[in-house]
Amino acid sequence: MYYYVRLLKNTPVDAVIQEPFKMVFTITTDLTEKFYDKPCKLRCQTVVRTPSTAPGASADDTVMTIMPQGLTQGYSLDFDPNVGYCNADIRLAPCMSTFSECQLVLSLDPTPFSSNTSGAKTLVTPPEYEILPAWSLPIRLRPPALNFSTKDNKHRKPNKKYVQDTRQDLVERYFRLPPHLTGTHGPGRSLLIREDAQEGFMARHIWDSGVFMTKYLMLPDSWLGHYMNETKKQEKMKEQGSEGAETTSLDSSMASLSVKDSSSADKSEKRRVCLELGAGTGLVGIAVAAAYPELDVLSTDLEEALALMQQNVDVNKALLPRDNMHVGELDWAEKDRKVEPVEILLLADVVYNDLSHDWLMQTVLDYSDESTKVLLGYKFRHDAEQQFFEKAKDYFNIEIVHEQDAMQLFVLTRKPSQ
Repeated sequence: MYYYVRLLKNTPVDAVIQEPFKMVFTITTDLTEKFYDKPCKLRCQTVVRTPSTAPGASADDTVMTIMPQGLTQGYSLDFDPNVGYCNADIRLAPCMSTFSECQLVLSLDPTPFSSNTSGAKTLVTPPEYEILPAWSLPIRLRPPALNFSTKDNKHRKPNKKYVQDTRQDLVERYFRLPPHLTGTHGPGRSLLIREDAQEGFMARHIWDSGVFMTKYLMLPDSWLGHYMNETKKQEKMKEQGSEGAETTSLDSSMASLSVKDSSSADKSEKRRVCLELGAGTGLVGIAVAAAYPELDVLSTDLEEALALMQQNVDVNKALLPRDNMHVGELDWAEKDRKVEPVEILLLADVVYNDLSHDWLMQTVLDYSDESTKVLLGYKFRHDAEQQFFEKAKDYFNIEIVHEQDAMQLFVLTRKPSQ
């Protein structure tokens, strides 16, 4: 189970050193239907990114300097589940004056939290869940206004000339790449995903099944890892047996997808196509594209989700050197699609709305045949979701390949045509 630190009143675009601004935060589940139910502390730190000077470092390599943030109670913020929405006044420390910008990060503080019950202490790192930190977008730093007054100005009001109330409505989440990808992408690399800071359009949020699938599918011993290794062996045997064996062409396959693709693909190279439906932020698709560069991933959703999804692709370009990740529009309700099956279909948290089951099922059928592998990440939310699985049994063989708490990963394969 996952919980998410949320910045409900996100950071300003510009901030003046030592001038306070308010931060409102909470810890909730992915759909904000439940607060984290234990009191705890959150570390509030500033992060500064500077270019790496290590030998062989590229323009994409950076060094992160993390320092405690100056608050009235130190660098920790108290989270009280009885309040739910907590707030604090943030002041950027004078030492930040040497930098042009920084980010704030709120993460779980593993130190015990003192409760109000007889001085008891509650540990805040139980094993059954994970609390995902929230990173602000970069904040431009401004020096404090000059004040030549001889009076004590310790508690002076902020200088309105320098303070802007423009807020950034996105937060960043980081997902560290597994060690086996170090040789491909370099040590210490993470996948970065931006999502809406506040409640709004659901497709612009990260959901539990997406996190669950991302962390699992990048592992070398995941179902997808074994599948990709097996298909490599088969391709090698095919090449040895018959030169010029046909493979799926990215150009022809993407053209037949009948989606409005927002980026161009390399038409000179034959590729294998993975299509993601209801991609939202693009988290799962980007993870698969980074872990398996031999796949060309096309992540799709409705038009209102595409701008943020493309932004997430762009900020992860360093992990996608073969440009194998693309974004496109796909409406499940579209009729009379003329398409061809793809090799892999990715679906995460797409069955929560039972009103869309028929459209979703038809879309999956349109893009699959008996050789297609449909990877469906699922977290139980309500009984109506089971209607999708009952319908799927008519067309697919369904296998559970991975489970974690209430989340499951299914692999669906089309039954032979009768």
